[in-house]
Amino acid sequence: MASRQKLVVKVLLLVAALVVALPFFWFFGGIRWLETRVFPPRRLKNMPQNAIWIDAPELPISWHHGWWFGCATPSSGEPNRCRVVLSDGSEVYAGDFLPCASKLPLPVSEIDLVFPADGMWIADKRLATLAPIGALRNGDFLVPVPLLDRCSELKGNRNAAD
Repeated sequence: MASRQKLVVKVLLLVAALVVALPFFWFFGGIRWLETRVFPPRRLKNMPQNAIWIDAPELPISWHHGWWFGCATPSSGEPNRCRVVLSDGSEVYAGDFLPCASKLPLPVSEIDLVFPADGMWIADKRLATLAPIGALRNGDFLVPVPLLDRCSELKGNRNAAD
């Protein structure tokens, strides 16, 4: 009987230690560490290989709060088709995109997306919603086709930030 009481006391002490330690773990970035290093978001099967994960602003308690952004080339001569989806696969935005520099579709092998330094979303009254901007490793941008006329503005904002 005494050994059973000792076991119950040990379990209660363990539970109490966890109750005390977990808020410190969360406060000092432990949840963020788990989310990004131990269990990073996995690219969805229906997203292209070049898709990148873009973290959304953090919420106090969240898990994989952000978007997958990826682009494909449907067929020769057509604009690149880019999509933004949540971690659960819900589509947030999809549209035709072209690079600012050439205004010609890129082959998938040349679409090297990176985390956007100056934000990912652009507002324009010609669109019913906010639209994403794809930042490319070479410094160019993939923008929705209706907003190609705003490329110089995007380049200007990037140069001003450098």
